Amino acid sequence: MLYGEPGSSIVYYANKEQFDLVIIGSRGLNSLQEMVLDSVSHKVVNRVKCPVLVVK
Repeated sequence: MLYGEPGSSIVYYANKEQFDLVIIGSRGLNSLQEMVLDSVSHKVVNRVKCPVLVVK
């Protein structure tokens, strides 16, 4: 169980444990909504050190 802000926690744990792949869901927001809401999947894709598969 991880605690904290979801995006940062996932990135920290995935990088710490040297994951081969992260699979994460997306709510299907449009570009404007993602900018305003700062989506978790967007944070993970941009900060994790391994490939990320985003499922809609």
